[in-house]
Amino acid sequence: MLSIQEHGTVEEASSNLLDFILIPDNWLEQAPPQPEGSATWPASDTQYQRRVGTLRICASVDVAPSLDVVLHIAFRAPGLTPIKAADHLESFLKQRLPLTPNSEWQVEVDERRWIHFSRRYAGTHLLA
Repeated sequence: MLSIQEHGTVEEASSNLLDFILIPDNWLEQAPPQPEGSATWPASDTQYQRRVGTLRICASVDVAPSLDVVLHIAFRAPGLTPIKAADHLESFLKQRLPLTPNSEWQVEVDERRWIHFSRRYAGTHLLA
């Protein structure tokens, strides 16, 4: 079993993980919706996950069947709230994709207590 890479700071994890997920060869096919209780995300592949202490981070760029491209970042830690996760998101993106006023993110908390943030990565869908 492979272990999840550990980093000292969220910024360090961000630099490493974003370098990996933003390469188009590493984009993932968006999984179809699953029945309740059988989640397919975060990615089971540890290449898409990092740890900073007790904080787990999972990120990917997902391509939907419609060719929409979505940036998906999730956080999980004991006692983590959506507000604190939003602070982690800001730190995670600061160096590469800083948050801007009025940028819209979808936020969801799943049954496993992962706090998910997603937004369109490419302005319009890809053309095949």
